[in-house]
Amino acid sequence: MDFTLSREQQDIIKAAREFAIGEFPDRAVEFDREETFDLNIWRKACDLGFVGVFIDEAYGGAGMGFLEHCLINEEFWAVDPGIAQAILSTTFGSELLGLFGTEEQKQLVLPQLVSGEAIMSTAITEPDAGCDVTRATTEAVREGNEWILNGSKMFITNGNLAK
Repeated sequence: MDFTLSREQQDIIKAAREFAIGEFPDRAVEFDREETFDLNIWRKACDLGFVGVFIDEAYGGAGMGFLEHCLINEEFWAVDPGIAQAILSTTFGSELLGLFGTEEQKQLVLPQLVSGEAIMSTAITEPDAGCDVTRATTEAVREGNEWILNGSKMFITNGNLAK
């Protein structure tokens, strides 16, 4: 089995590295000190196709795989993990939407994630379980045509930004 990266994958690595080196270093200390983030950097990453590369082409993504997503992650994180996480966490959870969402949900959400019009939010952390999803107690129970959610979450990643 040949594990050599394709020319396209090598080009993705090069482009991701150049973007991160060009955009992250001058702003990283400012973002850490001010506990803020400039969404324009995220939008540039969206415009260049780095965000949601695994999202199907039918919904505006590149239709690539998680390997390409990981290659971008690696290059971004090598320059600055904080900015990398801020940019690439914006689609966290959309994988499940792509696999199990209704067609209506996919058409509504996925194109907006790729284009930089929307950000996903993730609610994992619980008061008594932390980030250990195996100890989570929040549950969803179907009642007729509706779902009832019961539980407590905290530290909602991108909760203040999600659309």
